[in-house]
Amino acid sequence: MSSEPQQNPYAVLGVPRDADARTIKKAYFDLVRQNPPETHPEVFKRLREAYELLSDAEARQAWDATADVPLEGLAAEQAACMAEAVEQFNADNHAAGRRVLNTFLAEHPEAHEVRTLLGKNLLFEGYPPEALVEFDRVLELRPQDWQARLHRGWALQRLERLKEAADDYWRAGKLGPTELVPRVALADCLEQMGQVKDALGVLAEARTLTGLRPMDVLSLTVRRAATMLEHGFNPEAVQELDSLEVDVPANADPELRRWTAGQLSSAAATLFAQQRSEAANKLLERSQRFNPTSATEGVYPVRVDLDVAALSEGARQWLRAEADRHDGGRTLKTWALPAAVSAGLALVTLFFLVDCFRAPETRTVVDWVCRAVFAAGLAAATLYAARVLLRSISSPFGSFHVVHPLHLVQVQRDQLTVWPLVHLNDIQLMDHHDNGRYTHTSLDMRFSRMRLVLRVRGKPQAEALAQELSGRRRRVLELLNRGMLDAESGVEHLPAALLARGAKGRHVHAEGKLPSWVGLGVAAAVAVLVVCASVVPQRSAVDARAWGLALNVRDLGPTLAFLRDRPDSNFAPQAQARLDAELAQARARMETRLDAGSGTAASIPFFSSLLDAVARTHSRRVSVEWLGLEKSDARPDLLVTAWQRMADEALGKDVLFMDSVRAAGREGPPAASLRVRQQVRPLPANGTDEAPVELLWAVTTEGLGSSVASLALTARGVSAEDPAASEALLHAWVERWHLPGTGTRRPLLFTNSLLALEASP
Repeated sequence: MSSEPQQNPYAVLGVPRDADARTIKKAYFDLVRQNPPETHPEVFKRLREAYELLSDAEARQAWDATADVPLEGLAAEQAACMAEAVEQFNADNHAAGRRVLNTFLAEHPEAHEVRTLLGKNLLFEGYPPEALVEFDRVLELRPQDWQARLHRGWALQRLERLKEAADDYWRAGKLGPTELVPRVALADCLEQMGQVKDALGVLAEARTLTGLRPMDVLSLTVRRAATMLEHGFNPEAVQELDSLEVDVPANADPELRRWTAGQLSSAAATLFAQQRSEAANKLLERSQRFNPTSATEGVYPVRVDLDVAALSEGARQWLRAEADRHDGGRTLKTWALPAAVSAGLALVTLFFLVDCFRAPETRTVVDWVCRAVFAAGLAAATLYAARVLLRSISSPFGSFHVVHPLHLVQVQRDQLTVWPLVHLNDIQLMDHHDNGRYTHTSLDMRFSRMRLVLRVRGKPQAEALAQELSGRRRRVLELLNRGMLDAESGVEHLPAALLARGAKGRHVHAEGKLPSWVGLGVAAAVAVLVVCASVVPQRSAVDARAWGLALNVRDLGPTLAFLRDRPDSNFAPQAQARLDAELAQARARMETRLDAGSGTAASIPFFSSLLDAVARTHSRRVSVEWLGLEKSDARPDLLVTAWQRMADEALGKDVLFMDSVRAAGREGPPAASLRVRQQVRPLPANGTDEAPVELLWAVTTEGLGSSVASLALTARGVSAEDPAASEALLHAWVERWHLPGTGTRRPLLFTNSLLALEASP
């Protein structure tokens, strides 16, 4: 402060001596708007000194007691001594001011007002033990001085002697039964001791003091609500704030409502300083109701993302000026990378959608769903990248950060990220090096529960930024605590009402602009529709490719597989025609090879039924299932091979495919099945070493209709594995069905080796 003689504060602010706190504050704000510190620094300094003096109840009382009152003798000397000391204090020469007071007290030790002023300065400057000595001397002279008792309690509280401090506050309240300050000090001390409910009770009792002004009652209500929020009594705090709105309704004096909003903001500043952001914002939310026109009294989200287009014209001009000052204009780098990313994503999306139409592989429903989801993601990413490119081209800004009077602002093309400094809790600086060479400094900052890391090139620049942010935060909390934040120059660029729209993580868009997710959703929906539209063309392409592959193979297997897998294909009639032609040739070969005049002519219905099964099921597989044989028995496979040779003799090669359950799954599902159940019945011994047995084969069919009758065949052998018995049974089977080989007794089954030889083509 200035060392010049202090002017009359009432004259500086232009208010009468009996002006209340609201009138003084209103006059101060009006004059500050007319004389901002940027253009009228000396006038602003005098205004602030006058406001601070009149805002302090004790300082104002001392001024009123001494100003314009003619003093004589010792009283005049004492007043001159105190005025000289105050002048030194205002000039930050505290040691010199204390020397003036001590010199006077050496001659007049009973001057309690001088000693009280000395104790207050010692306490303010951080010397509570020395201040305690002075207040004790005052109380020796004036034991009923409630102010000395109050200041003694403050000194004890600074020394962490809380119980003694609480006792002094209580005594000060008894000595000053109508004084409010001792009660508030006692509540502070009890809260610090952890006795929160007792502190709230003291504040509630203080509201009933005789002669208390209505504004003091409102101030105590705000204080109780802030204490409740600080310690988690949220429902009680809501009730207290509701009662505040009842006491100051919407139709009350506008100045009173603005004053109430200032009290809430002041309490919120204290909570912000204690890193209790949520509780502070609850107070600011109520403050905004009392003073909706304020640019600063409102909720401060921890982080707000907003479009530059949502700012006022004045704010955009300020931002352009800051961009020029911080070299944050648009450059080639700001749009080159978005252009490359946009082009790459566009090509990938195009190729993917084309592949949806032309890919030859067969796809399931799950495959199509996955492709639709992937296409939606690609389309949304492409649109997002294109938007970033358009923003980079249309916006005059690149990437930079700037310190607003109330916030740290990050600019990225046409969007801002605002970090209110009231939430700033900690700043850590870390230097980074690459191979021993300094590259940059990281500022790791904590805004409430969120973290922000800024990269700054240059240690001095990083340290200067950290100091600026810390100092700016202290100033913001100080001004918010005094209700003077609206007077700060530049706060109107980012008003609280605009930031409140970004609460709960919402992005603040310009008026009338659709949220960005709408366009991304439309792009994703269009991509999904394109994928759905590609289902029919892609299936047609797959059918054409599959039919082309089957058509180029002379074997009948691929054609049958095509008919099984794609019965509804456009090429199914062509495949069926090819199958019918092949089966007709097989029938012709059968009629030629099975001469109508021979004994095998009776087997024509059997083979015809097999060909009918192939035409019906689109499978040329005939399954032969052997029941009652050991798994290690090799005869089933050899017998199936013999059956295959018989089918080839009658119909031609590759018309039917005979297999056993050991090779099940080849050539698709079976068109027909032959089941052979073997049973062994012991016979009476005939005097030989090996007991004879009777081998029984029960042969049934499935898929051949009633044209082929079931068989029950028997043969006598020496054991269940007797190849001779198997030969007899096979020949009996052939003769009963009039198959090729009827009447021919070729040695097929004398041994397994002979059977294998005969089974070969």
